[in-house]
Parts: sequence; C-alpha cells; structure tokens
Amino acid sequence: MLLEAVRRGLPLLLLALVGCGRSAPGEADRSAAAVSAAPTGATPRNAPTPAERAARAHLSDQGDAAPYYTDLQLAEFMPHVMQYAADGIWKRQGYVYDRAGLRSLFPKSDEEWEEAESGARTLAEITNVLLIPGRRVPDPRWDEAALGVRRVALQAADAAERKNPDAWFKAGGDLDEACDACHEKFDPSMAKGRS
Repeated sequence: MLLEAVRRGLPLLLLALVGCGRSAPGEADRSAAAVSAAPTGATPRNAPTPAERAARAHLSDQGDAAPYYTDLQLAEFMPHVMQYAADGIWKRQGYVYDRAGLRSLFPKSDEEWEEAESGARTLAEITNVLLIPGRRVPDPRWDEAALGVRRVALQAADAAERKNPDAWFKAGGDLDEACDACHEKFDPSMAKGRS
C-alpha cells in the first residue's frame, strides 16, 4: 500500500503520518525511509528556523538528546498552541449582550467549572513546552515569562476548583497582562495597543 502511494506521487510527509500506528510489520520503517528519501530542496512549511536549529545543535552537544518535537516554529506555536490553551480560560469569562439580552460566559454547573479547571491546567502544563530543549529561548526573561503564565494559569485552576467567579475573572486579566509582558520582550508586534 505504501509503495503504491509513493508511485502515485502522494506527499511523502503524509505517508509517514499514515504509516504511524499501523500494526503491519515493517510498515512504519518503510514510512520513515520514504520521508528520509524526500528531495533535499523540499522544506515543510513549519521547518525550524536557523536559530531554532542552532539551539537544538547546542543542546545535543550538551547531552540532552530526548526526542522532543520542536519543529513547529514559535510563530506557529504561539497562536496554535498557547493562544488555544489560553482561550480555555478566556472563553469562559465575561458577559455577552446580544438579541437574547445579557448573558454570562462564566461556568454555571459543576461540569462547566471542571472544564474551566481543565483549561487552566492545560495552559499551565503547556508552559513546560516553552522550556524544553530546542524550544527554550536562552534568555532568563524567557523563563520568567513562561513561569509567569504558569503561575497565573495555576491561580485560574485554583479559582475554578473553588468555583470562584471573581478569582477566575481576575486570573483572566492577570493572564492577559502576563502574555502582554512576554510579547513586549519577545514579540513587540503582538504587544497590546499595536496593530
């Protein structure tokens, strides 16, 4: 099946993903070989930047060769991972006024508070990804920023666990400030008040 797909010209990266998890003996090995046989000029959209490759090489020299996945560039990681996780907090805060009138976005049931807590804990855990070899920016302000987001996410998780809407709302504001502080240091184009 894999060889037929190669003959038909399907993208080789897709073949590796299709082959993963299959139970046929040797199929994953053939998928890996197909990917490694990709033309050298082919570059995936999310290929690591030269700086990210240099950071990985430096870490390999230091002996940390764990199989971390860090190929997603920060410009993609932030909106697709960090923002998505932060929305697990922000989407459950505030009020909306529409045709139906004023309605609260705050959790109302035990199940909704549990989902809110899970969203906050997910964000706290994702901050670890900012600190792993190959992703971490070698600047103490980076660590401080990641830990600042983690602290706020854990405060939000605590507020959700206690079902405290005031503390939950405050944590959402604090999260916005923590994100803006990081953006000011590392991506001024994303800082509040800029377009």
